[in-house]
Formats: sequence, C-alpha cells, structure tokens
Amino acid sequence: MESSANSDKMSHITLLREHGLRITPQRLAMSTLLLARPAHTTPQQAYEVLRNHFPSLSLNTVYLTLAQFETSGLLQRFQACGRTIFDSNTDPHDHICCTHCGLISDIPEPGRAQLPLSLSKWKISGESRTWTGTCPDCLNLQNH
Repeated sequence: MESSANSDKMSHITLLREHGLRITPQRLAMSTLLLARPAHTTPQQAYEVLRNHFPSLSLNTVYLTLAQFETSGLLQRFQACGRTIFDSNTDPHDHICCTHCGLISDIPEPGRAQLPLSLSKWKISGESRTWTGTCPDCLNLQNH
C-alpha cells in the first residue's frame, strides 16, 4: 500500500511541476485533496481539512494556492448558491446546485448554444452555467 501512496505522491509532484508550480508541502496536500478525484470545494472547506495537518496554514494561503491552481489550469472557479467553488473537473460542463442542502453535481453533457455573433471577435477562455433547484433527497424530505 505504501508503494501506491508513494506513486500517488510522485504523480502529484509531476503534475504540479508540469504546470510550473513549485512543490511545497501545502501545495502537495492541496493537490492530493482536490486533484486526486473530481471535487467541488470552497476555500473554507479546503482550509478546514488541511489545517489539521498544517496548523500554521492560513486561509489566505489556501486562497492563494487555489488561485495558482486556477491560473495553471488545474482548477476552475464558479459561483453556486452564493459560494465560490473550485472544481477539479476542467472539461466543459455545467453544474446543478441544491438550494436546500448545497449539494453540487456536474452535468457532464451541457447543452451548448453556438457562440453569440456579438462575441465572435472575443477570445473566449471559459464558460460557466449553474442550475439551481431542489435535489431528490431534499424533495423526499419535504414530501414526508
């Protein structure tokens, strides 16, 4: 099992280096937390998880690291249900956010309209669409 953990650590080190990021224990921990699997997280959530391992970690460092990951193309940022969310899935997709429990899910095959003619001279670097509603679990709770 240790071999697998070392292999995962090396793959994260390689990933960070490929994106021009210096390796620090905090960056490595954040990459393990956020990039090992699809994840939606707020800066506060990342901070809460990581501060147990890094007592001197500040929320500001978390924000700066998330911004570096975003600039490097490792994460994308979007707004959902009044929160700033960082998403490790950088492929084009939409999101759905439950306004009751805060659950956020990817919509893997978004309905894309053709780029509006008024944007034809723009170099588009991203697109984000977030749907809001009530998830099936919250609907079931409301109906009982």
